[in-house]
Amino acid sequence: MTYSKFTPNSDVTKSLSAVTTGTGRAIPLSDCRQISWFIEISGTVSGGTIIIEHAEQVDYAETWQQLDSITAANITAGTEGSGTFAGPVGFVRARISSNITGGGNITARLNGLLG
Repeated sequence: MTYSKFTPNSDVTKSLSAVTTGTGRAIPLSDCRQISWFIEISGTVSGGTIIIEHAEQVDYAETWQQLDSITAANITAGTEGSGTFAGPVGFVRARISSNITGGGNITARLNGLLG
């Protein structure tokens, strides 16, 4: 049987919450065979880039390995941009590498598939 590690849309899945800049909270997903991410846009967004990245240690001080790069302007308000990555990883986080512009903001959620 396969199932999500966390209840979808619960606060524990939020790496970034209604922000325009910054590095998100790292979420432990080492026990998952696949990870997924969902980027939610609120308001009008005309620019910005969100990076999904991982490292084996939560406090890793070097450059984390990039899994995906998402152009915020390509996601329509009220919808989600999403992606997946197969394989176990330690910790995953979202990071805004280029500030979100246009007056809106983003929320990034991460989850994993167990089983």
